Amino acid sequence: MNRLGSLAGGCAIILASISPARAVPIYTTADFSGGISNVMNLGSSLGLQRTNTCSGCAAGSVSGHVLFDATLVPGSGTGFVSIPLASAGGASNGLVFDIMFGSKPLEFQFGDAGISGGPAIQFNNGVFNGFFLVENFLYNGNSFQLSIQGGNWTIKGWKTNSYADLAASGYLNTGNNGLTNKALLDPSGGPAEVNAVPEPTTIALMIFGAWGLSMARRRESERARLEAIREKEDIQWPCPQPVCEMELSDKRKLNIG
Repeated sequence: MNRLGSLAGGCAIILASISPARAVPIYTTADFSGGISNVMNLGSSLGLQRTNTCSGCAAGSVSGHVLFDATLVPGSGTGFVSIPLASAGGASNGLVFDIMFGSKPLEFQFGDAGISGGPAIQFNNGVFNGFFLVENFLYNGNSFQLSIQGGNWTIKGWKTNSYADLAASGYLNTGNNGLTNKALLDPSGGPAEVNAVPEPTTIALMIFGAWGLSMARRRESERARLEAIREKEDIQWPCPQPVCEMELSDKRKLNIG
């Protein structure tokens, strides 16, 4: 039982040390789009128009780009899950996240100074469900706030000590077809690596696991050697430790058995 425990322990250590090295990010780029549902007077000053009255024109457009780690995408049955976006290698902020509204245009990117929440990509049961982002910005000296909650967004102006004056609102296309032009990307610009170089702690664990397996094999070999001596010399088992450790030739000289 002890021998089996040693072997199992050594194997577990080696497997535990190897598995993390294979969990490398799979960076995926994708485009997304949406529309403008409502535009108030304040929104018109931002160069926005309703999509259904400005079909195909820049003033009614919403478009963007995102970079995310596909290994973090949750599976079905997980409900609503938001995954924070993060810089990756040499990827620019605009590559990580970028969204544009209207004809001016209004553009927002990952790393903007006015961000107070997010950005994060959202999934519902493993299916793209929009983003989470809250960002304050200035336009012609006036304060505004962009808020994206899943597949809905609003832009509001500052009024009575809060962002309460609706300028425009709209939607993002979500679901299985919400992300388009998806492609794998290595942010460093080089070929994607399949296996990562193990970290020092991983190497140490692998060495320790190999040592454990070696010691288990050595104990098993010694046990087999002593069993062979016992059978040939007819020594009662267990025998006194000093006698058991003698070489076979030494036991013959002592006429044991």
